[in-house]
Amino acid sequence: MNILYTRLFNLSLNHAFYKNGLPKGLGLRPTQETEDLMKGGRMLFKQVTKGVTALYRTLDDEITPLVDLGKDVRLIFELDIKDRNEFMNITDLDESISKKYASSNVLYFKNDPANASTDKNTPEVLDFELIDFISPSLFTYDFGIGTSPAQVLFRMQDENGALVSVGKEVDGTPFNTTLTIDKNDNDTYNQQVDLRDKPKGKYTLVIRNQADTLDLITKVVYVDDNFAGKDISGIVDITYNTSEGHMYGDTEEYVIEFASKETVWKYLIVNKSNVFNLGVDTISLQDISGASGPYVANTFAVSGAIPNADVRVNDLDTVIFKSNIEIPFYEVPKTLQLKKNALVKPVISHLPNPSYSGVVKEESGQLESEIYVFV
Repeated sequence: MNILYTRLFNLSLNHAFYKNGLPKGLGLRPTQETEDLMKGGRMLFKQVTKGVTALYRTLDDEITPLVDLGKDVRLIFELDIKDRNEFMNITDLDESISKKYASSNVLYFKNDPANASTDKNTPEVLDFELIDFISPSLFTYDFGIGTSPAQVLFRMQDENGALVSVGKEVDGTPFNTTLTIDKNDNDTYNQQVDLRDKPKGKYTLVIRNQADTLDLITKVVYVDDNFAGKDISGIVDITYNTSEGHMYGDTEEYVIEFASKETVWKYLIVNKSNVFNLGVDTISLQDISGASGPYVANTFAVSGAIPNADVRVNDLDTVIFKSNIEIPFYEVPKTLQLKKNALVKPVISHLPNPSYSGVVKEESGQLESEIYVFV
């Protein structure tokens, strides 16, 4: 008797920080519910070099599943990050200009069955969104609003944007999908949410003013009793549905793409040994590597006076250089030299790049990495 398996999908992980694109310290594992579902459906889940793959056992034709789970199947995986601090430092996790990543956020990736790809060269890039918090299916949302209006409106939307009821009356009648909430005596508000009869997954909680003209609070919530209370870095949601009919079809190709964080590089050159005669010597910081990999040729201009009139490090004269644009973090260092006058030999031939675990500051809306160099 032959035991045959066919690939259901391949999911690759890609990170622009790494030269070969393969991120380190990232892994995917099925939730217990998904693991049980796959086991019952005679499926295998395996880690491969580029990510993960899922396979299902077939009959001799290598197409027909031995156990048919139907066309509507949802597989949920946890994204595991080994060194979370370093990963967050090198990765751009902002959802948009208006929604920046915060340490309380959970990364959420989801496929779109209507955009399924079976081409290895052009896999479907999973949609990315930031989850504000994970909650059990029964919870109370407590919140405050700066202006403390007497009443506000409360709504919940499912992942398709449809309004859902968040509870029932004593007689079992569902609540209206728009609730009016009165302010408490301490200028706070609260509302119990009961989604125990609703599917697990992503919901959006919206608080609006009483006139229903303005959003006051918008929160994206992932509702799952099994996830609640756990320290989860990310969730990957793979969905199949009847309308698209891709379950047990050609192998689907997915990819999760991580972009590198980009910062302005700010060098603080501290004249500890009086290598430079400040005010007399010409000091320059030059980009020798130029355009290579994700890098472009950068220029570094002096910020402020020489020495800087406002910044002294350890009470020593300091010269500050800043890159002309933001530079991406990349596994291969950028070659920068510190030069003095017209000397052929640089004072420092390989300046250090920003530390991957270093502090990134925001200055006037721009991210900056500070590098201290003592000469």
